[in-house]
Amino acid sequence: MGRKKTDNNDNQLLGIVAVIVIGIFVIGVIIIFAKSLFSGIDKDVPKGIDTGTIAGAGSISKIASEQESQKSPENSKTGKKTETSAETTTTTAEPTTKTVLEYAYLLDKPAEDGEHIICMSPGIEVTLLSAEDENGYVKATFNNMGTQLTGYVHSSYIA
Repeated sequence: MGRKKTDNNDNQLLGIVAVIVIGIFVIGVIIIFAKSLFSGIDKDVPKGIDTGTIAGAGSISKIASEQESQKSPENSKTGKKTETSAETTTTTAEPTTKTVLEYAYLLDKPAEDGEHIICMSPGIEVTLLSAEDENGYVKATFNNMGTQLTGYVHSSYIA
């Protein structure tokens, strides 16, 4: 009779151990699956952008340097920088179309603390309504599913 109680206790203990081992295995599989699923998320999000799939900060500085070189062309003979009157105006004579390069917010005012109107995806075409201000913002508009939205975007996100 003493042997039957020991067998029942052993079976209960084996059942508990089996449940624990299977639980640990399932949790391990879930962790491995989650790591592979979310491994492509970039951790270096530019300041002011609250989204996950963005190119690195290196592309932003490259675009900014290209824009600076376009603003101040160098004279090939003298090496001196020259400015044209069109580049010194604060509004564009004709609206120009540019493309959003990375996820960027359209803001209600030309400042980092501006309220987000919408997050624009890469490839969206925007029409610039003003030249770049001293903080790097331009007034832009674009058609979002039949609704014309106007606001400000930092010039480093468009080309």
